[in-house]
Amino acid sequence: MRPEDAAGSERVPAAARARGRRSLVAAPTLRRLLLSAAATVAALLAASPSAGATHRAAARAGGARQALAAASAGDTVVLAGGAHDGPLRIDRPLTLRGEPGAAIDGGGAGTVLEIAASGTSVEDLEVRGSGRRVITVDSGIHVVRAAHVRIERVRMRDVLYGVYAERADSLAVLECDLAGRVRPLDESGEGNGIHLWSSANAMLRGNRVTRFLDAIYLSFADGAEVAGNRLEENGRYGLHTMYCQRNRLIENRFTRNAAGIAIMFSNHLAVERNAIVHNRGPSTHGMLLRDCSDGEFMDNRLVDNTVALFLDGSNRNRFRRNLIQDNGWGVVVFASCADNVWAENDFIQNDYPVALDMRRTRNRFDDGTRGNYWSEAETYDLDGDGVGDAPHGPVTAFAFVSKQYPDLSVLAKSPAVAALSVAERVFPSLRPSEAVDSFPLTRPVGGRAKLGRAGSAAPAPAWGHVVVFAGLTAVGLAGLTRGRGR
Repeated sequence: MRPEDAAGSERVPAAARARGRRSLVAAPTLRRLLLSAAATVAALLAASPSAGATHRAAARAGGARQALAAASAGDTVVLAGGAHDGPLRIDRPLTLRGEPGAAIDGGGAGTVLEIAASGTSVEDLEVRGSGRRVITVDSGIHVVRAAHVRIERVRMRDVLYGVYAERADSLAVLECDLAGRVRPLDESGEGNGIHLWSSANAMLRGNRVTRFLDAIYLSFADGAEVAGNRLEENGRYGLHTMYCQRNRLIENRFTRNAAGIAIMFSNHLAVERNAIVHNRGPSTHGMLLRDCSDGEFMDNRLVDNTVALFLDGSNRNRFRRNLIQDNGWGVVVFASCADNVWAENDFIQNDYPVALDMRRTRNRFDDGTRGNYWSEAETYDLDGDGVGDAPHGPVTAFAFVSKQYPDLSVLAKSPAVAALSVAERVFPSLRPSEAVDSFPLTRPVGGRAKLGRAGSAAPAPAWGHVVVFAGLTAVGLAGLTRGRGR
C-alpha cells in the first residue's frame, strides 16, 4: 500500500469521529431548547385561565378605576347600573361594558373616558359631563393613537366633543346616540359629535348625532364609511370633511342643519342614497362642494333646502338619479367649476333650478344621450321616446341676474319676471347662459319622485304666463294700430 493511501485511510475515521463528537455536543443543546419551548408553552397554558376574565365594578367611588387597574389584556370590565366617577383611562386592550343604567360621569372636568390601547371595545353605557375647554379637547370619549377601537351603543349627553379620535385607524362607532350643547343653527357653538383627525378606514354607522357644531367632522381621514346615520339639528354642518380621499357616504339623513353636507378639499367620494332635507336659513345649503372633484353622487334626495347643491372649484363630478325638489335654488355653480355632468336627475318645483355666474360653461346637463327631468320645462315628444325633441335651457335670465343681486329675489313672482320667462321661450337668444339640456326627459326618472304640492308630475299649464303674454301682445298690436292711424 502506498503511504498516501494509508494516510487517507487514517483520515476517514478521524473525520467520522469529529462528526460524532459534534453530535454529542449538540444533543444537550437541542434538549435544552426543547425543554425551554415546553416550559414557555406550559407557562402560557397556565396563564390562559385568567385571560378573558370578567371584572365587575360596583357603582361606588373608585370602583370603575379599581376594576380597570385589575384587568389584564383581553379581559372584560362590567360596570354595574348607576353612576361611576370619571375620568377613566384604558391603557390595555379590553372590553368595557355597561349593565342597564350604567353611566360614567366626568363631573364637568376634562375628558370622561380616554382610550390609549388598540383593540379596545366600549359597549352599552352612557357617558356624560365632559369639560368645556376646546384647547384640551374635552370629550366624552377620546381615542389617542389606538387602532381597531370599537364604540358601540353608547349614549352621550352634556359633552363638548362626543368621540374625538386622533391617529386612530379602523375606528368603529356604531349605533350610538350623541347629543351636545350647541343650539340648532348656532354657528358660534363649539365641539363636534364625531371628530376624526389623521385616522384612516373608519366605520361610522347607525348613529344619531345632534346639537354639536358639526355632527361629524373628518380631517385627513381617508377611506371612511359613513352609513345609516341621522345627523340633525346641529349648529353648522351635518357632515364636514377636509382633505379626505375615497370616503363613502351612504344612506344618511341630514336635516335642519345650517348645511347638510360640506365637502371641502376632498376627492374621489361616493355619495349615495342620502336624504338631505329641510336645511334652511339665510346661507344654508343641502350639499356644499368646495374643491371637491372626481366624485360620484347618485340616488340622493335633496328636498326643501335653501340651496340644494352648491359647487365652487369642483370638477369632473357625476350627478345621476338624484331628486332635487322644492328648494329655493336647485344647483348653484361657480365659474371655477368645469366638466361636471348631470344626467337622469329630477328637478321638480324649485324656485330656480340652476344658477351660474358665467355665460360660457364646460359643465353639462346631459350625458350625450339622456338629460334630466325639469318640472317647469314645456317639452314635447313627438316620437314618444321619453326624451324631449327640443333642448331646454335650465338657467333663466332672472336666475342669472338675481344670483348677482340677491335682493331682486323679492320680484320672483312678479308679472315682469313672468313676461321675461315667456320672452325667453319665444326668443332663445335672450337666454343668459349657454348651459343647455339637449335631451330633456319628459317624465321623472323611474316615476319615483314624490311629486310636490299638487301631487302631479306634469307641470301645470302656465295660464298666468299666457294671460301676461296675451296682454303684452294686445298692447303691442294696439300701439301698431294707433301708429298707422296717425
